[in-house]
Amino acid sequence: MRFMNQSKLVISSAMCKKIVLTLLILFVKICSGINETHVTPPLAERPTRIVGGKNAEKGRHPWQVSVHYGDRSRELPPRHVCGGSLLTAGWVLTAGHCKTLAPKRASGQFIILAGKYKLGIMEDTEQSRLVRRTFVYPEYPGTVAPHDIALMKLERPFDLNPFVSTVSLPYPEIIPTGDAMLTGWGSIGRTRAPENPEILQAAILPILDYNTCKHALDKALRQDGPNPLHPTNICTGPLDGSLSACKGDSGGPLITINLFDQAEVVGVVSWGLFPCGARNAPSVYTRVSAYVTWIHRIMLNY
Repeated sequence: MRFMNQSKLVISSAMCKKIVLTLLILFVKICSGINETHVTPPLAERPTRIVGGKNAEKGRHPWQVSVHYGDRSRELPPRHVCGGSLLTAGWVLTAGHCKTLAPKRASGQFIILAGKYKLGIMEDTEQSRLVRRTFVYPEYPGTVAPHDIALMKLERPFDLNPFVSTVSLPYPEIIPTGDAMLTGWGSIGRTRAPENPEILQAAILPILDYNTCKHALDKALRQDGPNPLHPTNICTGPLDGSLSACKGDSGGPLITINLFDQAEVVGVVSWGLFPCGARNAPSVYTRVSAYVTWIHRIMLNY
């Protein structure tokens, strides 16, 4: 997650049409191998742990992955840099800015860890895969901006099981409402010094309507230039600051349960205000439903 200081920017239609759209999306999901598993302040730099969250229940969020980056040539051991969501056994959804964490012309590699609960130790449920290629949405400029979304294709698929499973995608252009579940290993602290948790954190957050979020951010950033919020973003509260995404949560999933009782990834952690957990400082996500067509196209063609 990217954060901003308050003083400065840091990093329906006719029933027939509905039926056709539903069948088309279902066909694409089947062809792409998506497993519909029934599992249920300044601008900050990037989030690390969920402020106000609690230890997640082990095995409850099997689509959650940890994106690691390391570079042996520079003596940089692999470390957690972002979160992500497993869409199929061979594809991970994350934030576009996570790709920029790798230095230009570096020889390092992104590694995806699935089945993780506690970072820093080897777990019986753990699997790891190298990333073969990363696809960042073409219009993403690489800053605190709209279109902060990316797909990572793995060298080989994960072996799916109760601890490593996939999450569903939403229908195109659906605007999520109500409460949602945020998970991640982001910082749990409210200061600039990150307090990184080892255990996966979880929190239930209210989704804010666009105008409420925009008003809060306009007010917080009134002296710092234009508000980067875009209609392809969604936000979560609460605005009392008790719960918030933070540095290290970047790229991770915001989850709701759909009408079929399936977990659905509706948001990708993108940016927020710093320090984490400030009052009237929403957490901002890339709205996945705005990019479903692009996601399917990339996964089908590559």
